[in-house]
Amino acid sequence: MTKRFIFIITALSVTFLAVMWQVAPAYGSPLVVIGDGTAVSCQTEAAANAFSDAVAAGGTIDFDCGSELVVMNVNTNVTDQQVTVNGNGRIVLSGEGLRQIFLLTGSANLTLNDLTLQDGSAGQGGAIAIEPQASATINRSFFTSNEAATVGGAIYNQGTLTINQSTLGSNVAFSHGGALYNSGGTVDIYDSYIISNQAENGDGGGLLTYEGAMTLERTAVRSNISANHGGGLSASTDMQIINVTFSNNHALLGGALYSGQSGQTINIVNSTFNENQADTAGAIYRHSASTVVVKNSILTGSLNTNGSSPSLNCDGPSLVSLGHNIISDNSCFPNPGTVDDLFGTDPLLGPWLASPIRAYIPNANSPAVDYGLDCPAVDQRGYPRPLGAACDVGSIERGQLLYLPLIVR
Repeated sequence: MTKRFIFIITALSVTFLAVMWQVAPAYGSPLVVIGDGTAVSCQTEAAANAFSDAVAAGGTIDFDCGSELVVMNVNTNVTDQQVTVNGNGRIVLSGEGLRQIFLLTGSANLTLNDLTLQDGSAGQGGAIAIEPQASATINRSFFTSNEAATVGGAIYNQGTLTINQSTLGSNVAFSHGGALYNSGGTVDIYDSYIISNQAENGDGGGLLTYEGAMTLERTAVRSNISANHGGGLSASTDMQIINVTFSNNHALLGGALYSGQSGQTINIVNSTFNENQADTAGAIYRHSASTVVVKNSILTGSLNTNGSSPSLNCDGPSLVSLGHNIISDNSCFPNPGTVDDLFGTDPLLGPWLASPIRAYIPNANSPAVDYGLDCPAVDQRGYPRPLGAACDVGSIERGQLLYLPLIVR
């Protein structure tokens, strides 16, 4: 029997095909299924070419590659097309360390669901590059081991980018933006994990944003490394940072966050900065041209670059406080300053908890418990706030019940 790598189903398709694939695609938008039910059918050059052709044509792409994890070596361009790729958690798209995986040009609109993108390599954006009029939405996906010769180890964005419930980990840029470099575009990151990325010779070990706008919400930024500024994040654009944990990031200046010199305002709400390392400003360095506004947040545990001694949490001009912050030293805000900030206070956080929590939970006797004011409706995990007399300071609301899945034996 002849194997077929592509099945195209439109709204005019005959009934038995639509039922067989259990799909009702939008009118005018084809559905393409790669594979014949086996892993090997998705790992040939013909399958890779079929995938590239389907991306170029636009529409929805699914895979029928069996139950195993399958790696496909691809290199695709999306130009003026709307494309959705569904990986179902079993498809890895690879650039083999030789090429970029997706280039979005014109008015391209790409949605990636439940995929892994790895081993992409390019000058800008090892896995994906998004040009100014293009857009991408990334849901429940992994970007790992991608590299850029200049900026944006995994992603280079000039357009519109939304990232939901995804992980950007172990990506490298030779200069700036170990995981992501945003140049004048709009980036929204929710419920995600930015982990162990590196800017080898520049700024923004995890993320770098220059002009445009960025929102970072309910996300952990951990163990990223910058050779210069902003181990976790280097920001020269307006930003919203809400319910975010910055942990164990490394840089010479601004271990967690470097606020640059473009006149931007960065608003930080209910976030936690702990155990970040820099010789100057383990948590936040603020350039005089920028404004950093902080509320209901914890800044503590900063160390110098080799981790041998404490470092100031903040340096540069003072940050702007909206109150109810807890700072383990006196480096971030004028003291005395805003009423209800706690200076020189140990927040008494528990140890780092890995996935799925990816944060520090305040101890029962922590001064952070019930000390917040006017907080977001949920914490970093998406759990409701407040639980108690008032919200907790920082990214985590203590005391939420942990529901484990029922196991039937």
